[in-house]
Amino acid sequence: MTAIGQRLERLVSARAERRPDDCAVVDEAERLSFGDLERRSNRVANTLIARGLRPEGRVCVLVPKSATAIAGILGVLKAGGVCVPLDATSPTLRLASVVEQCSPCLLLVAPECAAVAERITDAVAPGTISGVLRLGEEESAADTAPAPLPNGDSAYILFTSGSAGRPKGVSITHSNVAHFVTWANGHFGLRPGDRISCQLPLHFDGSLWDVFGALSAGAELHLVSGRRNLLPSTVADFIRESRLTQWLTVPSVLTSMAARDVVADGDFPELRRIFWGGDVLSLPVLRYWMARLPNVRFTNMYGPTETTIVASCHTLRSAPDEDATAVPIGRPVPGKHFQVLDKDMRPAQPGEVGDLHISGAGLTPAYWRDPALTAKSFVEWPSGSGRRWYRTGDLARQDGRGVFHFHGRADRQIKSSGHRIELDEVAAALRELPGLKDTAVVSVPAPGAEGNRICAAYVPAPGSAPEPAQLRTLLAAKLPQYMLPSQWRACESLPMNANGKIDHLAVRRMFLDERTG
Repeated sequence: MTAIGQRLERLVSARAERRPDDCAVVDEAERLSFGDLERRSNRVANTLIARGLRPEGRVCVLVPKSATAIAGILGVLKAGGVCVPLDATSPTLRLASVVEQCSPCLLLVAPECAAVAERITDAVAPGTISGVLRLGEEESAADTAPAPLPNGDSAYILFTSGSAGRPKGVSITHSNVAHFVTWANGHFGLRPGDRISCQLPLHFDGSLWDVFGALSAGAELHLVSGRRNLLPSTVADFIRESRLTQWLTVPSVLTSMAARDVVADGDFPELRRIFWGGDVLSLPVLRYWMARLPNVRFTNMYGPTETTIVASCHTLRSAPDEDATAVPIGRPVPGKHFQVLDKDMRPAQPGEVGDLHISGAGLTPAYWRDPALTAKSFVEWPSGSGRRWYRTGDLARQDGRGVFHFHGRADRQIKSSGHRIELDEVAAALRELPGLKDTAVVSVPAPGAEGNRICAAYVPAPGSAPEPAQLRTLLAAKLPQYMLPSQWRACESLPMNANGKIDHLAVRRMFLDERTG
């Protein structure tokens, strides 16, 4: 089945037509067949249409990860809407910022999220939310499919951390997702009978392969709830009990499970593939996993949200050599192209580190309602060629075999536990707190090779002496937990560079010296 012009819900419906009684989605409470999933999503779609949803209208989905959430997302797409998954654990102000950027929009709300939805409604400007569909209200609607839609454009808007002090929306098209899913399912051999995990949150672009890859292949999608994600031992139990054949996760999970040695030799006998992405996995941790699970294929996946799910991958045939320093990010997937450029926008030589640019299938058409950021982040190269490239902000090199290697960031964006975080967004929120004269936010490597820790230095305002615990509580009303600093330091003044700006390298050294002192 070609991916060109394909709508995502059609990929799932086509599978449901062939095998309606096969299991589609499994969560802690229920198992849904493909036929059940079709009927539930049709009811949601028909109700949204009756409530006034028009093609390309935004629907903000406030539903915990569950079979119900998957049916809701498919219903949004069947109705022609654009799905905006919300993280129900985020602070109200952050959720309100996302919803206001999608104005006007509908809300799709699970009963257990009713209080969160009410707080969002109170926080946004009048007219932002054009209607609310509370799940359960659709049960009396027809369960037949709504009229087929023409090949669509936007399928999702996914919000990530933004350096301007608010989340930025990345538009993802149906064809963006379908292109990768169609290739990846064939390349990695997804098939009916597979049991695929969905551990990533539904507002992560990586979850799109879990969901649409599994369902379009006729595999079972096994949802990892928040409770099962709490401990390394409960994640291991989930893999065993679900008899997973494929697991996509993040390095922090692999690291914590290795540190607590919860994996036995030859564990997870039906698991064939482990994928990770979103951060760098340390080689000692990878060697632990490869020694424990010799029959599993391990693949590193790389790709910013702006390039949709995955832009390149590297599958290891054996454990890394002792003199290796990191796992490569590999070669671009078919339809995508990498170019390493120097500071003068000239191609870097093999082995030379430069700025990584990506073009081809999967590029977002634009940041949502932000033409200035779109113009800044996407360039025509070579000039006059008409070819559009995304400036990733990542440093990389290409070796003599054509394999690409990651060499960190050129800006102040970090990855932590799979989350993309703009340190300037954290700093902007911190500056708004009372009792502070000056602030600086940096990151340092976390112990145990688990990514990065966010650190905040601050100068109290005259007559004020805020404690870190107080500042953290105030900041938690603006930012999600994963963006909160874990180390704090009160200073009489902050180091400045020759241009009179905060010297972030000097601030970073302060925290590193504090750890080693």
